[in-house]
Amino acid sequence: MLNKILFYLFLSIFLNGCLATTQEINNLKTEFNLIKKPIKELQQNQASLNNNMETLDENIEKLNEKLEDNKTRMSLLAQKMDDIEANLVQRMDILMKQLARGSIPEITPPPTDLYKLAYSDYINAKYDLAIIGFKTYIEKYPGSELISKAQYYLAETYFSKNDYQTAKKEFQKFISLYPKSELFLQANFKLGLCYKEIGEINEANKIFNFIIEKYPSSPEAHQSKTKLNSFNK
Repeated sequence: MLNKILFYLFLSIFLNGCLATTQEINNLKTEFNLIKKPIKELQQNQASLNNNMETLDENIEKLNEKLEDNKTRMSLLAQKMDDIEANLVQRMDILMKQLARGSIPEITPPPTDLYKLAYSDYINAKYDLAIIGFKTYIEKYPGSELISKAQYYLAETYFSKNDYQTAKKEFQKFISLYPKSELFLQANFKLGLCYKEIGEINEANKIFNFIIEKYPSSPEAHQSKTKLNSFNK
């Protein structure tokens, strides 16, 4: 690169009709040699900066992984805390009732166990049992870690039973209560399907268009486009 610059300078001097002495040429070489050092240092600094950026990217990626891992652990810890709290409350309740009337009331399972039982019934198409389980969870543990999922799958269970009217109401409740949930988009799409199944096509269109407009890159947006296309056939 520097040799090219030197060549062009010499060529410029020649074309301008100037006669450069040996001393002048040596001076130019000296100046260019002085320029080489900071350029090399700059190149080395650039290479070092690139390496530092790559290391920073790796550290950020590792940090994101740790944050996700901590988020999962915090969720599990919160679930365990819900179970411990529920057990303590139930034990105190049992003791109070025993003192009052000498009888032992039925014990509701801890939150996590109750949710798992209800979800298992839902997966195994035992929809009536799943509905009882999710409703009991929502009633007994309204502030627990899995409350939003219990509400979502309660709506899903009604949808699976083809009870679209009730499913619509439960999905609407979920969307209203938990707009930041990871299941928010799925709930909206299922709400659109409920409207479609009960013949409220205009409402279904509104839901599908909302998903496409606000979340164009989501799987639900693609599914919504497919549903809208099917309406026009």
